Amino acid sequence: MNAREMEARLKALEKKVGILEDVNEVKRLQRAYSYYVQHMMRDEIVDCFADHPDVALHWLEGSWLGKEGVKRYFGVGTDRPDPPPGFLHQVMPIAGVVDVEPNGKRAKGRWYSFGGVSIPREGKFQCTFVGGIYEIEYIKENGVWKFLIINWIIPYNVTVPEGAWVPPEAIGEAIMNFKAPSPDTPPKASDPRFKSGYIFPFHYKHPVTGKATSENAKNARLVSAKIAKSKAK
Repeated sequence: MNAREMEARLKALEKKVGILEDVNEVKRLQRAYSYYVQHMMRDEIVDCFADHPDVALHWLEGSWLGKEGVKRYFGVGTDRPDPPPGFLHQVMPIAGVVDVEPNGKRAKGRWYSFGGVSIPREGKFQCTFVGGIYEIEYIKENGVWKFLIINWIIPYNVTVPEGAWVPPEAIGEAIMNFKAPSPDTPPKASDPRFKSGYIFPFHYKHPVTGKATSENAKNARLVSAKIAKSKAK
């Protein structure tokens, strides 16, 4: 193999490695976004989107255009209150197929998205299991992958009967009553992991902004609200 052939092979290999890195970054963005959606962390969700005029959400309820449209949909900059502690919107993106354009500037991805939704309403919970499909376009801005266009389709939705959905508090109580071998460290009744609305802290920073996320502040407000509620009784 002569020098010219070697150089050509190295360039082809570099291109393949670059595409693999892009695919991994797109997948990381998609997964991180899903964790933010679980507790409707609005600022983190919106930060996943590009600053581009073609940004769009194509939902069943309609379409929201531009990053300002995304902000309006998720309630950023509005007086819409944060979801109550019992709210949960778990989205699990699986079986992702990601294709990066040859120029490395845009990509498309398709995902199954299965999850559970719990919406508190008038002291009760409206709970469902949702099977969805994402068809998404991504764009690289200043070397960082972001969402450009999301198409969201729901092929089926299963309503959970009242009382069948078990909240974290009930799970925690069952664990406390489980007769397991003696642990090295006993559980605490106040363990925040078994409180509705608690967000287990992320070990990573936001994949787009590189900033720490807001779960600690949200958890602190959750504790403050509980204390205020107990004092009011």
